[in-house]
Amino acid sequence: MKTYSKKHQQHILDSTGLLPQKNWKTALLHIALLAVVVFITEISSAQADMVFDFQMKLAKKGNAEAQFKVGEMYESGRGVEKNMDQAMKWINKAAAQGNQAAGYNLLYKDLEKNGVTKENKPELVKLQNAARDGDGYAQYYAGLMHSRGVGVKKSNNSALEWLGKASLVGITAAEAEIARVNGAANQGAQLRAQKEAAAQQEAKRKEEERKKLEAQREQQKRQQQEAMAKKKTEQEKQLARQREAERKAAAEAAAEEEAKKLRLIAQKEAEAEKKRQAVLAQRKQKEAEKKTQFESDPCAGKSARFLSTCR
Repeated sequence: MKTYSKKHQQHILDSTGLLPQKNWKTALLHIALLAVVVFITEISSAQADMVFDFQMKLAKKGNAEAQFKVGEMYESGRGVEKNMDQAMKWINKAAAQGNQAAGYNLLYKDLEKNGVTKENKPELVKLQNAARDGDGYAQYYAGLMHSRGVGVKKSNNSALEWLGKASLVGITAAEAEIARVNGAANQGAQLRAQKEAAAQQEAKRKEEERKKLEAQREQQKRQQQEAMAKKKTEQEKQLARQREAERKAAAEAAAEEEAKKLRLIAQKEAEAEKKRQAVLAQRKQKEAEKKTQFESDPCAGKSARFLSTCR
């Protein structure tokens, strides 16, 4: 199997382990590998069945690499119905014969189930060292561990770096995992964008609701102020009307009192005039009586002594 040195891989890859920076020939090679992988993944089920049958024949003859391939196909369901019992059977057989890829697969499953333990930590260190030394399957499982957070801290950047290196040495499973990581990253970015959009929409809704409530409060405040002002104006008008009514009532009472006084004065004057007229009439009557008496008997009255005829 063709391998590349660590120094050469670092030179042609960027920080993600996917894209070459300056070497265009290597870039074209990488694109070609991707195209091959896409073509392989589009292989028909009939062709996959043929591949499985071919690998099974070799596996039954004791070929460790074929045994691992058969285990992988049972595990993924590619070319054969998925069967984890059969997958573990063949992967264990391959590992028992010293197949490194099978050993890495079993180590991954142990880390996934139990985490890092005293028993599996030395094997994890060996895998990491092998990945640094350019072992393609070790690089693939190192990338897989980083992409799933198994045995190491989850890191898409580290995952893509190791998976990119594995893909360059022909580990086709690495390309599928790269697509999954990138797809998950894109989905994560889309989800974050959706969450941010939803948060912005919610914030906008809350702000609009706040403004609406504030406008309602302001409107209620204005209405209350207008109602209070209207009530105050009405009270002032009512008070003014009441004062005007009191003033008119007082004026009318004063006028009535004045009229009463005038009527009393007029009444008194009329009574006085009546008495005066009565006195005058009495005087006139007495004078008339005196005159009549005098005319009938001039010597009968007191004034007769002054008359010469009555002497």
